[in-house]
Amino acid sequence: MTADRPDAVELGFTEELFRLAVEACPSGMMMVDHHGKIVMVNTEIERQFGFTRGELIGQAVDMLVPERLRTQHERHRHGFTARPESKHTGAGRELFGRRKDGSEFPVEVGLNPIHASGNLLVLAVVVDIGQRKHIERLKDEFVSTVSHELRTPLTSIAGSLGLLIGQWSDVLPDSATRLVTIAQKNIQRLVRLVNDILDIEKLESGAAVFHFTEVGLREVTEQAIEDTRGFAEGFGVQMRFDPASADARVSTDPDRLLQVITNLLSNAIKFSSAGGEVVVSVEAIDATKCRFSVRDFGPGIPPEFRSHIFEKFAQADGTNARRKGGTGLGLSIVKQIVERLGGRTGFDDAPGGGTIFHVELPVLDASAGGEIDVGASPRRLLLCDDDRAVARVIRTRLRSAGFAVDFAHSPNNAMKRARGTRYAAILVDLHLRDTDGIDLILGLRALRSHAATPIVVISGDPERGREDVRSARLNILEWFSKPIDFARLSRVLEAATSPTSHARPCVLHIDDDPDVLALVAHKLDTLVDVISVNCVESALSSLVQRQVDLVILDIGLGGHSGLDLLPKLRDVTGNVLPVIVFSTHASDIRCDDQVQSWLCKTSSSLDGLMEAVRNRLPLPKAA
Repeated sequence: MTADRPDAVELGFTEELFRLAVEACPSGMMMVDHHGKIVMVNTEIERQFGFTRGELIGQAVDMLVPERLRTQHERHRHGFTARPESKHTGAGRELFGRRKDGSEFPVEVGLNPIHASGNLLVLAVVVDIGQRKHIERLKDEFVSTVSHELRTPLTSIAGSLGLLIGQWSDVLPDSATRLVTIAQKNIQRLVRLVNDILDIEKLESGAAVFHFTEVGLREVTEQAIEDTRGFAEGFGVQMRFDPASADARVSTDPDRLLQVITNLLSNAIKFSSAGGEVVVSVEAIDATKCRFSVRDFGPGIPPEFRSHIFEKFAQADGTNARRKGGTGLGLSIVKQIVERLGGRTGFDDAPGGGTIFHVELPVLDASAGGEIDVGASPRRLLLCDDDRAVARVIRTRLRSAGFAVDFAHSPNNAMKRARGTRYAAILVDLHLRDTDGIDLILGLRALRSHAATPIVVISGDPERGREDVRSARLNILEWFSKPIDFARLSRVLEAATSPTSHARPCVLHIDDDPDVLALVAHKLDTLVDVISVNCVESALSSLVQRQVDLVILDIGLGGHSGLDLLPKLRDVTGNVLPVIVFSTHASDIRCDDQVQSWLCKTSSSLDGLMEAVRNRLPLPKAA
């Protein structure tokens, strides 16, 4: 006993030190059980939220989340507790907390799973970032103010120096001419820096205005080369335009496109050696896309920097890169402009050394003229967006996927068009000037002709609409955030508007018990087509052969676990399929974005399973 006592004393002392460390931690620390109940908090949590420890312990953690975000928080918490090993742990998610007085404040939350005595607990580390956000806002305002105040005097100085060099350099002493030339180059560098800062500010705030028109990509490229030639000569670099380049026509903002190409040329020139060459080309990828490319023969991009290349103020570390100067904003500006133009940008290592930066843009459809497509079409879409430039980009991309698109730039116009035309699908931007997009969708749903029309929401913040108390009445096909993933949007619309999309829904039932397969197939036969399979191989084969809308999954499949099959449950277009778990092993399964619900075979009836299928597809309620 005496030999064990020092160890016990030391253990108790260590635990007390750990408890004191948690209490003194400058970050809030909170432990939550798998039911979402708070089981431990430290003093910083009390200070941040204004509750006492006694008011928090045993309560639902949702009390610390604003009501408008509780649905999103609940979904994220269930997803984390269902598969904690697949979730990112540590700090990272920026959310909002709700104090006792009802006020909100920005927080950064890190979630870490802890297994104790067979139970799953979640340790949440909460950091109040209100001060940081305030400083960032002040910094942005300061940068914006200084940039605007600098632009006018810098422009005046640059113009004056240009006049001195252009008109009186022959009468000035050589030393004075040299000094004026140096001053002019540095002023031009400052002007570019200020312009970059202002551009990135406008793009991020959404204040940048785009004016779309039809232009030739080759023509704009040639102009950019000429505009940049003097800059290239200063570095001793030659520019060559590939004579085999195509002459693709695109719908774009020519000034913004010129800025993109100029930035890429300037970047390539800066990182080329004196006497080197920059090669520019334009090629047609296919009937819908073209690509502009700039190749340099420089040192290439370091592996550790590749993932940061398009970030703000990003510059490869190293003496050579630093000597080149610049703001580190050029490529970030390129990426943001290209996304607004409906394209995408990237880079590759060039054969033999150097880097190839490329921009892909949608090719202009020659038949696309005016604001409304004419002629009957079973795949006619209505696009409700008050940003005309963005609407044109969306139409161009969707036309290449085989859709005809009508525009409605106001809610009244959208309702008028919807009353007069039967659309295959409707796309709505939630952020409309005259009204909330959700009100427009409710109005569309009130029309008999569009009560069941597939509606796709496009929004910079789609979660806001999802959490609206009226969202259950919207019957939204899919929610898309900006920038839009056009490949996925095309797949969703293709599936929703194809002739087969109006056939009976198809449910894939995976279970190794033949009696259960037969009972479920008989029960659901009046509602849906049922594919019954008893193994993983048959399930995967069925997904390739038939469009499936929903999966009913048993967890125990002989020697396999049904959970291992979840990542592979995708329909023929690649979209993740919704799943209802129907199993004797379902008690530990939590719902997330894929697993819609779970039912235990031993305690749930077939009527309950049928109701779950009705709710998910959705299907008519039982009379």
